Amino acid sequence: MQVIVFSLNNKLFAIPTNKVSEITKSVASIKVPNAPYWVEGLINLRGNVVTLLNLSKILSIDDGLCYNSIIILNYEDDLLGLLVDNVEQVLDIKEERIQILKKEDNQNIMGIIDIDNNIINVLDIEKLIGQIENKA
Repeated sequence: MQVIVFSLNNKLFAIPTNKVSEITKSVASIKVPNAPYWVEGLINLRGNVVTLLNLSKILSIDDGLCYNSIIILNYEDDLLGLLVDNVEQVLDIKEERIQILKKEDNQNIMGIIDIDNNIINVLDIEKLIGQIENKA
């Protein structure tokens, strides 16, 4: 399994690369009136409209306000952008290295990976986006 590791307020997270379309530098967004608090706005990515989501707000992490990268996801025929501090690396991980968490522990985290004494939270991105869609 290949994952993209990124930082968000000094914590490391990962998402599987099969959900990712591309990674781009942070760009200015257009605010959307009456949008949920976790929607930062819309961006134009080479003629495609991308909804920009603030992952810090979705995960209830202190908002660092210093986003250098956007991870573009393909989700149900839509493009979604996740604001992240920095993309750190792409890793090839054997699935057995992912320590699966009990569903009650954290619904949005599929498991954790320990690499060089760094704990990386592997997000279940489909479940996470599904939950916020239900709140909207």
